[in-house]
Order: sequence, then structure tokens, then C-alpha cells
Amino acid sequence: MRSPTLSTLTAMFVLASMFIGLSMAYLVLNERVATFQEGALRLAVQTRLAGLQTAFSQALYREWNNLGPLAERLKSKDPKDLQDELTALVGSGEVISWAGYASSDGIVAVASNGLLVGQSVKARPWFQRGLEGDFAGDAHEAVLLASKLPASPTGEPLRFLDFATPIKDAYGKTTGVLGVHLNLDWAKETIVGIAKALEIDVFVVSPNGTVVISSVQGDFNNLDLASFRRARAGALGAGVERWPDSKTYFSATLTELTYSDLPKFGWGIIGRIGADAAIQPAKTFSTGLIANLVTFGALLLLLTLVFVVIFVRPFNRLAENARAIAAGEDVYPFESDRTRELSIVSAALAKLQCQVGSGSDKK
Repeated sequence: MRSPTLSTLTAMFVLASMFIGLSMAYLVLNERVATFQEGALRLAVQTRLAGLQTAFSQALYREWNNLGPLAERLKSKDPKDLQDELTALVGSGEVISWAGYASSDGIVAVASNGLLVGQSVKARPWFQRGLEGDFAGDAHEAVLLASKLPASPTGEPLRFLDFATPIKDAYGKTTGVLGVHLNLDWAKETIVGIAKALEIDVFVVSPNGTVVISSVQGDFNNLDLASFRRARAGALGAGVERWPDSKTYFSATLTELTYSDLPKFGWGIIGRIGADAAIQPAKTFSTGLIANLVTFGALLLLLTLVFVVIFVRPFNRLAENARAIAAGEDVYPFESDRTRELSIVSAALAKLQCQVGSGSDKK
């Protein structure tokens, strides 16, 4: 069996080394970039969600803050004197649908546009909890006001969020409750607008797992996902999840933000970003990386070819020259000074050929 040439062995060695080296470089760099991209996207969804939460809390706080001045005036004025102020607070009804004051017996003494005046709200959660302190009530359908207010533009039943605060006299005794019903459609429009600007899907989840507000269409109540379990438990966290639409998302869960003296609704808030947002840059990087590695490999092969022609091929010619001298052929000694080793071997062969020639002449 004929032994491979030095040129062949050199080329095989370079090819094997190049394949191993480029493969390892691709795998390591691709993994590092994917890990970095995933971490960056986790941070992005958490940061965007925190920004949305802060903006929404500020919007809620502006409405909550309107109750303070009214509550102070109720302590010293006849409630009926605040009829116009309550009506003005409601305005067009786009944000606040109803505002009113109920005395400690649960009877509405004064309200916006005179709605529900004289009726009992004693059984309503906003009144019961409002007697105990500042209260924020989760979304609920209109009960007493369903037939008294204009229908929702969406055609869905009217739903409200509640704010309530107790009214106390100079002796600290609770004399009644001031309450407002926030239009849930306004809260949803606020969330959807911010979510769209931040390019994130948002879900406001109540402690029982019901989705109070969603920035995307669909039924997402009580999903068996880690993000929803965290939201129900009031825990923080982030991770990759496969949702019912069979798509993968990076999801983050935050607990309700403490904002000044704004009472809490008890919500958890979930944000998600499609995994394609991370996969596409990673694919682009992989494609570019492959192109760069292929270019590098081609240049390495070219350099290897040049190296073989300049430095390895002379050894082949030197070997052929040595074989011919050993066979007693009268050949011109091959000379090369491209490397020190070639120069030494060439000189040695030339000397050996002279010695062989001298010995033949003596005979």
C-alpha cells in the first residue's frame, strides 16, 4: 500500500483541524448568543411590563386622588351641596361612570346626575368595605346602574372598578362612604394603548385567576400556566411558556404596584413577548456566523494550498531526488533554500551525490 504524500497529510490535517475548530466556534458562539438573547428578552419583557404597570397605576391614582378634596368637603358641608361637583367629576362618563355618597345606613344621599339617590347600597361591596377604610374593588357588572346608564359601545354589559373611602366626622366616627365607579372600558383602553406602544401583550389577573383586562382577544381565564399560577399567588417570576395558541412566549409576572396611597385591587399582571422576537435575531446571527465561518474556511484552504505549494511540495521533489541518487541515476541535485531544513537536506544530498560519483570514478 502506497503511503500518502506529505502534501496530502498536510491538507488532511488542516481540513480536520478547520472542521473541528469551526464547528466548535459555531456551537459555542451560537449558544452564547442564544443565551444572551434570551436573557435580554427576559429583561425586556420585565422592563416593559414594569413601565406599563407604573403608567397604569398613575392613571388610576389620578382618579383616586379626585376623592380626597371631595371627602374633605363632605366632612364640613351638607352632602347635597356637592351634587354639582359629583356630576362634574363624572363628566361624559368615559372614565368615571358614577360617583356618590351614601350615609352610614347605606342610603345614597347625593350622587352624580342624581342617579341612585334615596336607594340603598348597603349590600354593595364598595359600601361595606368603604366603611372599614380605603377600598379598591375588582371588576364587576353594573347592578343598580345597569338600566340607568348608556350602554357600552362594545355592546357588552357595563362593568366597573370601584374606589371608596370612608367619611368621618370631627370625632373620628364614620358617617358614610364616598364611592366612584370607574368604567372598565376606559381601564382596558388605557392598558391596550400602553401595551401597543411597548409591543407587549398584557393580562391583568384577579386572585381567582380571572382575566380582568387583556390587551389581546381571547379567553384566557384560569390558564394552567406558570405565569398565571404566579399571578394568582402574588409571586414574581419570568420564563418561557407555550400558550394555548401553540406559540412560545417569554412571560413575566409582577405583583400589583404600591403607588402612593392608592388602594390595591389584589391583581397580578402578566406580560408576554413572542419568542420569535428572540429567535429571529438569533437566526440572523447564525446565518451571518455561518457565512463568516465559511469565508474564513475558504481563506484557510487557500492559504493551505499556497503553503503546500511553497513549502511542502519541495520536500516531494527532494524525496524524488534522493530516490534517484540512491538508485545511482545521474541527476542534478535539487536545491532549495525556502526553509532551513530544505537547505540542509539539499546540501546533504548534493554532497552525498558527489561522494557517490567519486567512488564510481575510482573504480
